[in-house]
Amino acid sequence: MEDKETIMAGYSGDPSVPSKAEPPVMSPLHEVFVSKEKGSSCRKRSRTLEEDGKKGTTDQRNRERRMRERINQNYNELQSMLPKKLLPKASREKIVSETIEHIKALKEELERLEEEKNSSTSMVAKGRVSMSSDDSSSINVTVSGDVVFFGIQLLARQRLVTDIFMIFLEQGTEVLAANVAVNNGLLMLTVTALVNGNKNIVIEKIKRDILML
Repeated sequence: MEDKETIMAGYSGDPSVPSKAEPPVMSPLHEVFVSKEKGSSCRKRSRTLEEDGKKGTTDQRNRERRMRERINQNYNELQSMLPKKLLPKASREKIVSETIEHIKALKEELERLEEEKNSSTSMVAKGRVSMSSDDSSSINVTVSGDVVFFGIQLLARQRLVTDIFMIFLEQGTEVLAANVAVNNGLLMLTVTALVNGNKNIVIEKIKRDILML
């Protein structure tokens, strides 16, 4: 009687109400299959992490390689801009050192040209500029707008006038009028010229080149 009651204890008698069932017991084969699935998933995750790590390392190496190539290209370009031709295998320290010295030299030259320009501008603004190399050679310049009057005095020699006019031509000026006279071995030449562009620079070049004849 007790065995019967024990058996019926888990049965309500109502077909719609399921009876209490014991949890399924996994067979050894099923346990092996589940274990293999878990191991496969772990290996997949491990391979994925390993592949991601390799990809990240490769990307970093590519970025570093491109950066080194840009740096080398900049150093080569910097070296090519220097007036002193360095050896192809010059060190980066040498290239930077030479670049600094070149920039310093350019700065000094710029300051010198600025001083000359300011001095020339000051004299031209007054309407008259004089330049001479000795007692027998002199050039007086009078500026009126784009028209410049040159009073030139030099020791006379053959082809001197031709050489002077060639200087005006090389500087891109247009000679409007000229008057030539020779007195006691001295050539006195007056030139009226139309000067375009930067008059101060053109005038200085003309005077310098004439006095060097």
